[in-house]
Amino acid sequence: MKRKPCKECPWVVKSQNNTNLTNHAKKWGKTHNCHMIDPSKRGSLWDTKERCQCVGNRLYMESIGK
Repeated sequence: MKRKPCKECPWVVKSQNNTNLTNHAKKWGKTHNCHMIDPSKRGSLWDTKERCQCVGNRLYMESIGK
C-alpha cells in the first residue's frame, strides 16, 4: 500500500527545525522513522523500522537511488 507523507512531514512542511532534520538526513544518507508515530511503537527516530519509515524520507531516498 502506498502512503502519502503525513501533514507534518519535515520533507513537506518547511521550518527551521524541519530543515535541520532533513539536512542531517541528507548529509549522512540516513533514513528515519516518522515522528508522528508514537515512540513506544516506532522506537528511536533514527533506528529505522520498515513499517515506520517516514514517507517523505523514503520518497527522497528512492529519488536519489538509495
